[in-house]
Amino acid sequence: MKKIRLEKIDVHLKEELKNKEFKKVFEIERAKVVLAQKIAEIRREEHLNQGELAKRLNVSQQFISQIETAQESNLTLDTLIKIAKSLGRGIKISFPRVSKQGSYLSVA
Repeated sequence: MKKIRLEKIDVHLKEELKNKEFKKVFEIERAKVVLAQKIAEIRREEHLNQGELAKRLNVSQQFISQIETAQESNLTLDTLIKIAKSLGRGIKISFPRVSKQGSYLSVA
């Protein structure tokens, strides 16, 4: 594997994103991380720790940790709905138009 200097990462990423398969995987992983961060942010806004949220969902604290660090690879829509409901939130899914260079996944 080629070594990349840290200050050149943006240039390297821009080059890698020209590869369609890399871009697809990158966008999916980026969306997972943003979703994980959003769940953790909302949980903290509700003044809950991971254990308290886990208790509400009848799952382990480790499962919540895996979700919030984007390590849970089998996060289903059903689980997302349960998380949202337990935090007093809903889920909004939309299908906006995107440009050819635009990202197909976004988390708000």
